[in-house]
Amino acid sequence: MENKINLKIEGDHEFGLFSMFVVEVKRDNISLPIFLTAEQTNLGLEDPDEAFEPIMELLNILLESGFSVHQTIEIVNGDESEQQHEFISNFDNRIDEAWNSEIQQINIRFSNLEDPQNSNIELESIGGHNFIIYTENNEISPVEIMNKLKVIFKQN
Repeated sequence: MENKINLKIEGDHEFGLFSMFVVEVKRDNISLPIFLTAEQTNLGLEDPDEAFEPIMELLNILLESGFSVHQTIEIVNGDESEQQHEFISNFDNRIDEAWNSEIQQINIRFSNLEDPQNSNIELESIGGHNFIIYTENNEISPVEIMNKLKVIFKQN
């Protein structure tokens, strides 16, 4: 298994803005869709130059933890504008190299330890980057999400 994570980012590109709503995290043959909340999606709409703000902390966690990230963009609804084509040209099929050569531990925990099945999942890197996976919109349970994350991130 190599230390590369594939991130497929799906969203709409309309009126000059990219609004992402799901990120598929994949390593080897194991993948996990992470559905963003409206609040997370809106982070990328507040500033057109910060389209990746909704997942910036997730990207930082992966890169800091020793994973290279191969990012692809899938436009679900697009306006075929010049801005959309420029966005695809700049951000589709992009590779960011890991900040560390060895895999670092990612702290993966339930936000509600007493009731994991009704919990969100919190990710934290050694350097303190945090990202919350809100599980209510996902088709699989928080426990299944946790198990997939542990395999994808090579965690015990």
